[in-house]
Amino acid sequence: MSNKNNPIQSVKITQRDYRETPPPKSGPKPLREVTKELVDKLQSDIDKSTLELKQHFQSHPNVPAVLKVRLLENALAKSHRPDNVFKDNTCPIIGSADFGILLVSANEEGLGQLRQRVQSRAKTVQPDIAAIEEISVFSSEDRLQVSSLDDDDFGVQKYKIHLFDHLKDSQNAVVKNYFDESTANESLDITFREFSPHTRFHTVKAKSKLSIQNLANNVAVRSIEEMPTYTPTDYKLATSPVGPIDNLLLPDPTTGVDYPVVAVVDSGICRKSIQINKWVVGRKSFVPEDLLDTSHGTMVGGLIASPSSLNYQGSGFPNTQAKLVDITVFDTSGSASEDDLMDMISEAVEEFPEIKIWNLSIGRSEPTPLNTFSDFGCFLDDISEKHGILFVVASGNHNSFTSSKPEEEKLRESRVSSPGDSLRALTVGSMAHKENPLSASETGQCSPFSRIGPGPAFTPKPEVIHYGGNCTPSGSFAQIGVLSCGPDNQMFESVGTSFATPIVSSIAANAWKSIDGTIVATPEKVKALVIHSAVLGCNGYEYSTGFGKPGDIDDLLYCTDDQITLMFEVDVRHGLVEFERSPIPLPTSVQEAGMFKGEVAMTLVYSPPFDRSFGSEYSRVNISVSMGETKEILDEKTGELKTIFKGKVPPLPSEKKDLYEINQLKNSFKWSPTKAHKKRYPQGTGVAAWKLKMESTIRAEEQNPATPQKTVLLVTIKSIKEGTNLYSDAVRLLKTNGWILNPVAVNVPITIQQ
Repeated sequence: MSNKNNPIQSVKITQRDYRETPPPKSGPKPLREVTKELVDKLQSDIDKSTLELKQHFQSHPNVPAVLKVRLLENALAKSHRPDNVFKDNTCPIIGSADFGILLVSANEEGLGQLRQRVQSRAKTVQPDIAAIEEISVFSSEDRLQVSSLDDDDFGVQKYKIHLFDHLKDSQNAVVKNYFDESTANESLDITFREFSPHTRFHTVKAKSKLSIQNLANNVAVRSIEEMPTYTPTDYKLATSPVGPIDNLLLPDPTTGVDYPVVAVVDSGICRKSIQINKWVVGRKSFVPEDLLDTSHGTMVGGLIASPSSLNYQGSGFPNTQAKLVDITVFDTSGSASEDDLMDMISEAVEEFPEIKIWNLSIGRSEPTPLNTFSDFGCFLDDISEKHGILFVVASGNHNSFTSSKPEEEKLRESRVSSPGDSLRALTVGSMAHKENPLSASETGQCSPFSRIGPGPAFTPKPEVIHYGGNCTPSGSFAQIGVLSCGPDNQMFESVGTSFATPIVSSIAANAWKSIDGTIVATPEKVKALVIHSAVLGCNGYEYSTGFGKPGDIDDLLYCTDDQITLMFEVDVRHGLVEFERSPIPLPTSVQEAGMFKGEVAMTLVYSPPFDRSFGSEYSRVNISVSMGETKEILDEKTGELKTIFKGKVPPLPSEKKDLYEINQLKNSFKWSPTKAHKKRYPQGTGVAAWKLKMESTIRAEEQNPATPQKTVLLVTIKSIKEGTNLYSDAVRLLKTNGWILNPVAVNVPITIQQ
């Protein structure tokens, strides 16, 4: 159990923590021989693409088309980007699609210049040519992302259209005019909508299959798809009343306690439920009174207000409480379109700017694609950045566990749904806290219905899990579900990620309230604290359970006697500079015979710039973190001593293939703005001059940002010996070595009425 005398310590960063690094000695070498056969093949691809686009260029010479450039699998890294071939005077790179597929803007003259550049086989472009697998036209099939175009059941349907961003205002103006003119005769009801910097698209109401197919042939169009609809993630799951609510199950707020507040974006909190309405401090409804079904929203609200008491102080439920702002967006239909939801959330956030934690127990019935981020997820990222707020979002539910399909297909179908792919949000899955002889999951496992990771581009989604109940293969959850309040002062039982999510929202809101004032609270710090508390109790990231289940509020903010957690707020500088804190003194309690015997855990959270034009490469800055030892070794060639750094946490890749971009995405969280690593050394490892380092990498098309990347890093050093008082020894040692420390939180009040 955490000790309130052992607060997490914030470390002051100084100018001495930054070090200039030398530039790389040479550029990349070709991944394969640039043979005549390879050059001929790529020239043939260019000729074929030119022929396919000939009619378009004759009719509209100023309107660019788009090509796809497929790279070799081992050429996905920035160092192999073929940007010496695809330049402004040929076909400039304007984005990416799936892994290893670049999108380039093309006109007739540029294609001719591209052909000449490939033909030249100049030394400067050989690494680029070697990286290219294929060049082809971006086709109508690439654009059309529609599940069905059945004429018999078409009707009037709402679609959304994304146009290509050619990264130049002049080009985009030409493309937009072409799109407007070419669709004017289609008798389509087209409207341009802009919800945020990364969420812009046209909506269209199409009445025929032909009109959609015509749009798919339009060179200005990047994608066309049905307008998504969202529901409360557990709307279709039954809720079961189990009895009345009293002030023991849901106590009244304690007079004089300054509770945190969470906004609940849902189906509404029942105004006839007296007990929970004592916790409601604000409302905004987009739904008429006669179209309300508040069962889902009321349960969600209860699990924010007092999750432990509602579940009879069950083990593992947090002792946190929070007040509520009720944002009602779903009516009795149980669904809302994506564009309507974004409108409503934008308005609500503007009206309640003081609310920092927003609960979204909503989602789609389909998983997110593995290669692109959803509009809704990008919208939440933009809103989070603009308003400095944290969305806590459900990973979603599925029923694949009841299916007889092959396991691989079931795993695909059970991946996290939008908006759980939002990179700035904290996404929550569900775990079982009870079981019976027929339940599909065991206690402590991922709930059978919980959507799992990874998110797009192999980002770690969900990050955490909490109690959302269990069920049998038939869907029964009697006495193994989660309890909360429902309409008309009744206690209800149900299951779903919808009910795990508000528990984490309650923890996050209390964390924000607790640290704000001691330090400046931010979404990144709160997110890092929640995730890190989970990391300390897990054995590593899993697609089903994320980084694990976060602890109670004390576990987030305080340390046990046998460990110390340090918070680093680092402005990581771009270019040839890295952050370096060295040496890191290690207490004698984790040293034995000159070896470190203990455990190190690290959690890194930051909010990088994003660009949706680049699909799977949406995140544009990567911050890497590593802790390990430095050694001086003799350079056999020069006879001089040189200092090397050997990363311990995370450990250095053991094989060359582990360095490939795709494997770093899958296994090392590369480009993800959330990373966590943990390593235990029961047998000991070298202890010489330990160092903590962080460095920045930007995408190939990006310029070094003008401002450093703000990051939050939590590092825990833990003893593996029982009864060790590491915390006090570590604080004393660090201060002796000149470290300036400040507690993250002091005397956090938690008030629970029993």
